[in-house]
Amino acid sequence: MDTIPSSFTIKKNNILENLSTPDDKYSDLSPKGSVDTGIRELISNINKLDGLVTTSSCAGRISVFLEGAKTESSYNGQQNSSIQVAVPGGKGKGGRWLFVSHDPVNKLDSSSSETRPFMKILGMSKHGRPPMSSKPETTRFVKFQFEPMILHVMAASLHHAQPVLAAAINAGFRESGVQSLKNLDDPKAFPMVAIRSSGIGLSSLVGYASDIDGEDDVQCMVEESYLELLLNIANDRFLENSKRVERFRNQLLQSAHKRERHWEDGKVRRERLKAEGLEERSKKALHSVDEDHLNHDSGDISLLGLYLDKL
Repeated sequence: MDTIPSSFTIKKNNILENLSTPDDKYSDLSPKGSVDTGIRELISNINKLDGLVTTSSCAGRISVFLEGAKTESSYNGQQNSSIQVAVPGGKGKGGRWLFVSHDPVNKLDSSSSETRPFMKILGMSKHGRPPMSSKPETTRFVKFQFEPMILHVMAASLHHAQPVLAAAINAGFRESGVQSLKNLDDPKAFPMVAIRSSGIGLSSLVGYASDIDGEDDVQCMVEESYLELLLNIANDRFLENSKRVERFRNQLLQSAHKRERHWEDGKVRRERLKAEGLEERSKKALHSVDEDHLNHDSGDISLLGLYLDKL
């Protein structure tokens, strides 16, 4: 097995120190701002393995996102080249999350024990007709999405990365791959395994935003029954996602166990072979002594037989 560089160990320790921060003080760049509960066990398992450390993750989520402005002029009428813009569906200036959940969704409001319209749950204010604008680049759409688990694992070497990638693909995360191959030339860079799958993903336009007095008026352009259908499909895919996550965890841990069982440090191996050699020579010596004793005893028995015959 490849030796783990000290620079990797330093990076891993820094990441683990950050992950050990209490929940009320920990924050990251995700919409939730913390590690998802449904993936913490997997992350803990991976980070206990030599040569591996997780760098970012999402257990899977349902989200509703209002895309950002696609042209400078479409954002509050401003003509400013410094304004950040987005490709269609992107997160440019003005884009924001309307709803994010890392668990299946239902109509029940846990605070009031009453059901609410899915439109309200997903962050839209009212129903409206689909926009018929002759300038689609000025329309900001609302997108409903289900995204399965995404996980990035930094490895100390390609040798350490290989079993992670194999376990991911075998578990159903078919679009997984190895990134950051500049480590072949840069000793301070390390391969990154991206674990992902688009096969059970789901995406649909469900609304749009109108600008009213500088404020977004987010309207739903589909029926409530269609939103319910999308959520039912997404909830089912949450279950499939959980099965794939568990398969990935089991295969990776089994692979790590086999490697630990079949791999040993070079010094330990030399000492083991030396001890086995000494033991084998000792057995041969004892066997040789036993044969000499047997031959001697056989000779005595033969002479005794001849003496008795003469009598």
